[in-house]
Amino acid sequence: MRKTKLVKPAQYLLRIDDVCPTVHHESWAQLVLLIREFGIQPILAVVPQNEDPHLQQSPEDPQVWEELCAMQAAGAAIGLHGLNHLCTSRGKSLIPMHREVEFTGLAVEAQRARLRTGIEILRGKGLEPRLWVAPRHGFDRNTLKALQAEGIEWLSDGMARVPFVRGGVRWIPQQLWGPVNKAAGVWTICLHPGPALCNQLEEINVFVKRNRAQFTSFDRVRDEFIETGLGVGEQLYEAAVMWRLRLRHARKH
Repeated sequence: MRKTKLVKPAQYLLRIDDVCPTVHHESWAQLVLLIREFGIQPILAVVPQNEDPHLQQSPEDPQVWEELCAMQAAGAAIGLHGLNHLCTSRGKSLIPMHREVEFTGLAVEAQRARLRTGIEILRGKGLEPRLWVAPRHGFDRNTLKALQAEGIEWLSDGMARVPFVRGGVRWIPQQLWGPVNKAAGVWTICLHPGPALCNQLEEINVFVKRNRAQFTSFDRVRDEFIETGLGVGEQLYEAAVMWRLRLRHARKH
């Protein structure tokens, strides 16, 4: 398995989480306009059957499904963002950021059943999930097995600076929650529609406009980074970031 070197200049992927018919309408509408204006092809992390009261931020709008289908046709990649986003499970996640999660700690067959239901719901809406986006970064080795069994080969998570393969699944790292200038590597910027995002939209617009040529897509990443492993340098970088995450988690709890 060949190792991937850091690409220069940096490439950016835009990811929008928690998308469902009760998404915060104002910030979601602004993000849709941004994506269309600059021709961005984002990862859209869609909750198939939202039951999380924290994501019920606006009255239900069935038109969100139509917008997702149109964005998918324009090159956006649909991510399966759990099933109902109810984070009531506990277990040791491969990305130690939250205690309460949706999937971690469940048996493989239980996770497969949830994945299968979510996939069927999205397909019923005209959407084809192409990668996995774990609610609250909560997934374990059983999740990786379940994803492979259900035919999902990619996920969006991890702290390296290049895509890589682990546990039989291809990872596209997600390391940022806002616009940050980087010199090299592949960086996924994760945004959550909501009132707080409205205050960040101007900064995001300026960043996207300035770095438009450096924004990539799931399809490009898939085609350019195939069967890649992490070199020693990237393994050390990832380990250092994960150590800081665990330390922050321990201090928090």
